[in-house]
Amino acid sequence: MSFRSSILKLFPEYVHRFRKYIENAAWLLFEKGLTLGAGVFVGIYTARYLHPENFGLLNYAISYVAIFSAFASLGLDQIMIRELVKARDRRDVLLGTAFVLKLAGSFILVLVMLGTMVFMKHPFFTNMMIIIIACSELFKVFEVVNFFFQSQVQSKYVVQVQTFINLSISFSKIALVLIEAPLVWFAVIILIGTMLNALGYIFAYHKREGKMRLWTFNKSVAGSLLHESWPLALYGIALNIQTRIDQVMLGKMLNNAEVGQYSAALKFIEVFGFAPMVIISTLLPAVTKAKAVSLELYHNRLLSLYRVMFLVFLLMAIPLYFFAEPVITLLFGQEYQAAGYLLSLFALRLFFYNMGVGKSAFIVNESLFRYSLITIILGAASNIVFNYFLIPIYGTVGAVMSSMMSFVVSIFAVDVFYAKTRQNQKLMFKGMATFWKLKDVL
Repeated sequence: MSFRSSILKLFPEYVHRFRKYIENAAWLLFEKGLTLGAGVFVGIYTARYLHPENFGLLNYAISYVAIFSAFASLGLDQIMIRELVKARDRRDVLLGTAFVLKLAGSFILVLVMLGTMVFMKHPFFTNMMIIIIACSELFKVFEVVNFFFQSQVQSKYVVQVQTFINLSISFSKIALVLIEAPLVWFAVIILIGTMLNALGYIFAYHKREGKMRLWTFNKSVAGSLLHESWPLALYGIALNIQTRIDQVMLGKMLNNAEVGQYSAALKFIEVFGFAPMVIISTLLPAVTKAKAVSLELYHNRLLSLYRVMFLVFLLMAIPLYFFAEPVITLLFGQEYQAAGYLLSLFALRLFFYNMGVGKSAFIVNESLFRYSLITIILGAASNIVFNYFLIPIYGTVGAVMSSMMSFVVSIFAVDVFYAKTRQNQKLMFKGMATFWKLKDVL
């Protein structure tokens, strides 16, 4: 008897009810696993070639742009998925309106970022790197296509195209190393990658659904989306500050070499971030539908989501904590030995990342965007304060400590003071305490 037949025999009802979710997760895992695997190899190869100083400068520029990237998304991502789940017949007006809004947001991003650069007093070359990478945000407006495929649990159609494009970009980065290209070309390849990804989204949509020219912009729909999403957009800005400000502050308070060590550890740990994102993108439609059925089913699915998130954290973090330093030294070289110890600390930070991603399902379905905005602003502000005091004393270790303490504030501490979030917090803690009860998942 085959493994597939055994699964069907043991869990026939489960497989029948959630087969499309399982298949969708498998496609996303395949794409993320393959792309991230290639990304790790290319990242290591690139880091060795650039050395900590140049690698730090590249990641300083990336982090600087990332802080402002929420202007481009406008907080529409999960709201659009929710709306497309609820009303597929409004596909064209929803996608068309979101496209125009995200395009406007991208231009706002560039303008705001250029305004802040006036006060940062960067060297000319650093400014050039930042501007090149910022231009890539203009092409991310086509990610609205992915909202539709996610809402229909049909991510495979995007995955098939994006995998080919992302692997091509990875090979291009290897070529840059082989020809000993200057640092600026590693910023240019980021821009080219987003352009090709945009073309991939267009191709996937035209092949499966139709023509983008059928998309329409509707002012009332735009107003409705923005009315609900603006707190989430500000949330994204605050979250980006909370997660990226450490690299910017390290670059300004210490030097690019320290940013390079920090970035090497951070890039490696980001590989493990794909799992909770795949889980949430696959299970969010199921959680949303459960809320329309009954409160009990909704809470059960949230509880199951938290169990999965915590289990995934344990499976990733425990071995990583103990073997981080020799792994980093082996892969990145002796120059990056300091990044090994940082990676072991980042393994602990995965706990906050996983639970925060899981909590986003509750935030979206309860439309608690304004409340969530308050929590993340407090988290971002606390991270800046912690970094200001701890980086001069502990250096890069202080930046990791600051990051984790700020996540305690934003994910757990503030929720104690609000009744509705206290109920969800109980589900989170219960999920962590009973993570092994996977038979109850969904």
